[in-house]
Amino acid sequence: METDRKNDAAGEPDRRLERLAALAFAAADVLFEVDRALRIRHVGGAAVRLTGHKPKSLKNLSLFDLVSLSDRLLLRRAIEEFEEKGTIARLTLRFLRPDDASVTAILGLAALPGAPGERLVTATIVDRSFVACADQDGLMSRSSFLDFAKRLVSQPGEATRYRVVMLALPDLVRSATLRQTGIGKAFQGEVEAILRMHAEGGGVTRLSDGSFAYVATSEDSERIVERKIQEVTESLLASVRIRDLPLDSSLMEQKEVETAMDFALSAFNEDIADAFSFKSLPECLAAASRNDRGLASSCRNIIEDETFFQVLQPVIAFKTGHVQHYEVLTRFAEGVARGLANTSEFVKVAERIGMINTFDLLNCVKTLKLLEKLPAGVKLALNLSGRSMQSPEFGERLLSVLDSEGRNIAASRLLIEITETSGIVDFDAPTELVRKLHTRGHNICLDDFGAGAMSFEYLRRFPVSYIKIDGQFFRSAMSNSRDRILVRAIARCSFDVGCRTVAEMIETEMEAALARELGIECGQGWLFGRPVTADALLAASTRMPDIGTPATPLQQAVTPVANIQRQRRPATTPGS
Repeated sequence: METDRKNDAAGEPDRRLERLAALAFAAADVLFEVDRALRIRHVGGAAVRLTGHKPKSLKNLSLFDLVSLSDRLLLRRAIEEFEEKGTIARLTLRFLRPDDASVTAILGLAALPGAPGERLVTATIVDRSFVACADQDGLMSRSSFLDFAKRLVSQPGEATRYRVVMLALPDLVRSATLRQTGIGKAFQGEVEAILRMHAEGGGVTRLSDGSFAYVATSEDSERIVERKIQEVTESLLASVRIRDLPLDSSLMEQKEVETAMDFALSAFNEDIADAFSFKSLPECLAAASRNDRGLASSCRNIIEDETFFQVLQPVIAFKTGHVQHYEVLTRFAEGVARGLANTSEFVKVAERIGMINTFDLLNCVKTLKLLEKLPAGVKLALNLSGRSMQSPEFGERLLSVLDSEGRNIAASRLLIEITETSGIVDFDAPTELVRKLHTRGHNICLDDFGAGAMSFEYLRRFPVSYIKIDGQFFRSAMSNSRDRILVRAIARCSFDVGCRTVAEMIETEMEAALARELGIECGQGWLFGRPVTADALLAASTRMPDIGTPATPLQQAVTPVANIQRQRRPATTPGS
């Protein structure tokens, strides 16, 4: 007997060491040893921080007594699943404290080695700003859910890991009369426990009485949830309605992601006819801003399938007649632009639905590949939307693309042409990006100068090399003396700050003469060359000793593209 006591005393330090090792290995804040009924046998770690009680006072209490009332059913169902499968998903619960506060923690569960029926329960305290719960029912508020979900949006190039799943219970269950009965309340509690147990990080919110949204990690978890709820609803002779939305941002801004998700939740909850059919966040954003879901679908298909191509139009210097560079214009493959009248409309829709960033990056990659094919003397101007330039994520990806290994292209061969289809509002990110591009050797060009309200603000903030005067503005100067004065003033101002000016949409010798008279240095339009494919330009350049030859022979050497749509900036005439 005495020997047994000595052996037990000798073994106690070993067990303490094992507990400390288990706590360290679990990377948790608190470690509970519990029996099959979840009565606490031992507590280690930050018990006071989690529960407000000292470890000794917790001994022989039930773990159920420590968690909030609304979380006890969830804990019970998790234990049942552990007994059945031997594992559980991450479980987010709230622990009660004597000061009426609560602490949110993620629980883990494991069998205690060498002690049949006993369990190790780990509790990792989490920041409430990351896992936010409502005051009573354990579900996130709508705003907390949106904030949580947008952090899980995949980055461009990454596989989509998460999706928002929207679920509506049968109408019978959603009736106010049934909800107030004991059966109705029990059923609602079961459903909420199922959702919380299988949602990522406890990410569940209530859309209305009987409808919810939660974050799922895969289609498998979505099917498991549907099956479990179906088992509970069998007696009700009705099935649940489920729709999901992949959290793939396509380089959308965080605010746009939140707007798109919020619209999706509302659209699902109000969709009595069960016609909810959004397949992506950009589609939801488009529908939230205006009724152009069809256009959004066409736009998304063009970008995802890359069913667009590029043509090049020369910009010439009046003084020498030589080509300064070529502007890269985008065109659609035959039959893919359903509902989109021209490239300009495509860009506007892409800006509205948050996909212009992805398009501009794809266009950049294609342009770099063109430069690799063309002679070293050829320079290309790439259009980038002011909307893209405002995105820090886009700026990082653009610089990464330009720095890609294996590219041996001088920065001076790629001009960055900033369009004002979507005006820049916040200049911090664009200014930093433009300065980085300029430092690397890329010349900066402002497109459609004079057409937007921010033209001079761009000129003031950015290190600009070229200013392209809006084509309609320039054409108006042909008959309007006031506009001629303004165009002349822009040309003089540009010269004084070291910028070259370009007049767009020049089709006649008279228009070219006016441009020269007003002090404009370069011209672009059908008079000097229509947009041509890169292959046609490459074929012409191999027949010419120098790409910097006068524009007229080059124009004659290259066959124009038939049935060309207007280029990506707005235009009412085919002048450029």
